[in-house]
Amino acid sequence: MTRPERRRARALSLPLTGLAGDDDLDRVRRRLYIGISVLGIGIQMGIWVLNFYRAVPDPVTTVTNPMFTGLSSWVIWWMACRRPVETVNWVGLTACGLVIVLRAVATPLLGGAELLTALQDLYWLLVVVSVIAFLTVDYRRAIGVTATFYLAGTLLPWAVLAAGGAALSSPARLGQLQLLCGIALITLCSLAWYREHFQRGRDELRLTQKLAATDALTGLNNRHALYPRLGELLGGLTLRLQPPAAATAPFCLLLIDVDHFKRINDQLGHGVGDEVLRQVARTLQGQLRPDDLLGRWGGEEFLVALPGAQEDQALEVAERLRRAVAQADFGTASLVTVSVGLSEARPGDVLEAVVARADAALYEAKRSGRDRVACGPGNDQAPALVSAD
Repeated sequence: MTRPERRRARALSLPLTGLAGDDDLDRVRRRLYIGISVLGIGIQMGIWVLNFYRAVPDPVTTVTNPMFTGLSSWVIWWMACRRPVETVNWVGLTACGLVIVLRAVATPLLGGAELLTALQDLYWLLVVVSVIAFLTVDYRRAIGVTATFYLAGTLLPWAVLAAGGAALSSPARLGQLQLLCGIALITLCSLAWYREHFQRGRDELRLTQKLAATDALTGLNNRHALYPRLGELLGGLTLRLQPPAAATAPFCLLLIDVDHFKRINDQLGHGVGDEVLRQVARTLQGQLRPDDLLGRWGGEEFLVALPGAQEDQALEVAERLRRAVAQADFGTASLVTVSVGLSEARPGDVLEAVVARADAALYEAKRSGRDRVACGPGNDQAPALVSAD
């Protein structure tokens, strides 16, 4: 996800599902760098020791591997001190670039029976450095780094050989090695490009879906997102006019309205009113189970769905929510209360019927003085007032 998208999402207080926050990502990346560096020290020392068992030790390996061991130790210290990660990226790539140039120049100059083998090590190093580049910097810069290192690693040996370096027994074999390395690097660049664009498109789609389903003020589900989830609670029914044949599972609905909200806006301003709605949303969310459904129904109204709850259980929840809001700190808004209308889903219910009964109960709670809970009407019955302070 791009930085502007992250800033826009944070401004809307929207959690990015499946995406870690900046601090979490930084911690994971530092641990990864430390782990790779520790492993790298062991591998580099192993290669350095084994190099002396070769018939003719490679001088470039003899010099550069201790340098890489020191660099890895520095990375561990740098990451542990929480220094900038970007510095490590560019120091590491610069060191790798210097080693590539050194090997590309020194190997043809030194020659020897294992000249092709030493040059083959160079092209393995090019592939490894390219992978590191794609893991540490953005893909455009990684492609640039890869192309630069590849050109240096392929052109410099030929330039040194042409200028009087060691004789090469099989120039065609060197050309084959360079072409095979080029194919591997082109494949890496293509995969990185594809992944970047695929990931960006997927993240943009997820963000668009999140924005479409989330209330920008409170960060809760909006009505558009609530409809299908309420339909799932009603046995797959969303807004069909005909009731389903099978009975629905126990399920209760709460409609919650902030009392005298217009007065808050008129007397204290819409900024305070917006903060009241956000605080009410946070208070309600803190009192509900993970499986409960909470959303902004519209204006100053909130909807709570309680899966598996029967009426007596839902009444306890409604009372807990009402008291929690009344006891919350709203700053300059002083005392804020809510009225709650409760409705229990019945066999064969459609969504409109459940919401209508909760709305009727909410009206009764407000008509009776507000800051109370009322239960939805039964068949041919009026809403019942069940709590009042």
